Amino acid sequence: MDREIAPDIRRNRMARRWITIAVAIAAVIFSFAATVQWLKPSIRRRDIQTARVERGTVEATLQASGNVVPAVEQIVSSPIDARVLRIERRAGDRVRVGDPLITLDTASTRLEFVKLNETLTQKQNDAEQLRLRLEDAEASMKAQIEQKKLDGEILRFKAEQNARLFKEGLVSSQENLAAATAAKKNDIELTQLEEALQRARKTAAAQTAAAETGVRMVRGDRQEAQRQLDLSMMRSDRDGVLTWVIDSPGATIRKGDVAARIADLSSFRVDASISDLHATQLAAGMPVHVRVDDVTMVDGTISAIDPQVENGVMKFHVALDPRAAPRLRSNARVDVFVVTDRRPGVLRVKRGALGQGDREEVYVIHNNSVTPVPVRWGIAGHDFIEPLEGLREGDEVVISNMNDYAGVKSLRLRR
Repeated sequence: MDREIAPDIRRNRMARRWITIAVAIAAVIFSFAATVQWLKPSIRRRDIQTARVERGTVEATLQASGNVVPAVEQIVSSPIDARVLRIERRAGDRVRVGDPLITLDTASTRLEFVKLNETLTQKQNDAEQLRLRLEDAEASMKAQIEQKKLDGEILRFKAEQNARLFKEGLVSSQENLAAATAAKKNDIELTQLEEALQRARKTAAAQTAAAETGVRMVRGDRQEAQRQLDLSMMRSDRDGVLTWVIDSPGATIRKGDVAARIADLSSFRVDASISDLHATQLAAGMPVHVRVDDVTMVDGTISAIDPQVENGVMKFHVALDPRAAPRLRSNARVDVFVVTDRRPGVLRVKRGALGQGDREEVYVIHNNSVTPVPVRWGIAGHDFIEPLEGLREGDEVVISNMNDYAGVKSLRLRR
């Protein structure tokens, strides 16, 4: 005979049944949610780069490429037509003032110097002989003048005496007239001699000046020949590095040919080039940042802009901070960023792959979800970009390229 189940037992069985049903339903819901989450597109954190939105300074820049070159490079040219005897220094050698660079064959220049020395001696002798002749001629004319003066005094005395005697009737009128005429004639001749002496002095001065000019010209030619001989042992006139030197002993070089170049490595500049589309945005004095490597950034300013444009490219020159010289290397290729605008205290985020347009969708991380947010950009530099709309300070933004996920509304972030 069946017994009735006790109420406590029925309640316990009913509770266990409902618990089993609830667990089953929860398992189904969890399984469905897990399946949906698993099917949702995802991305691993280590596969992306992120940055926080912060406040700071943003600089708008134009990027150009450039080469580091010495600010001062001395060109050493040959002073004479000569043959190279020896190369005393090689490219890359450090040199100091007075160090020999190249020795030239100076036989022909030495012969020319000897000839000029002989010519100078001859010119000096000729000038001295001319001076002696002119002094003799002047002395002779002075003696004639003194003689004429004495003769004049005698003739004037006789004329005065004859005039008194004529008044007393002791001499004839012819004798009186002859004495007076002789005195006047002597005075005229004396005047002519004095004028001739003045002309002779002017002529002598001109001839002496011409002779002295000839001597000076030959002396100058001789000094130049001496200087060229001194320069034939071509020496450095500054401290620096020999960047180039003729490397062919026995070769003939002409006067004025470049024989060596010496760079002063205590200061550098950058010769940069950029598309001519930016020509109107560049001006002398604009600040510039020069990226030498991944960690070295050097400041400078635009010192000059070349007026010519070749093949759509314009060139400009950047003066660098002299304190940066130890970190620079000649002929190193560098990235140049010309600062066209600067805004301090604004929102900014590392640029990365951002800023492909004035507006774009940027992926922002919230918890473990990555969602696109429309953003409007302001000015952009080589390191940072300014968000005007769509981002807030502290937002974590994906700055790597997300083109593969274009159109995806949400991504699951995996570790």
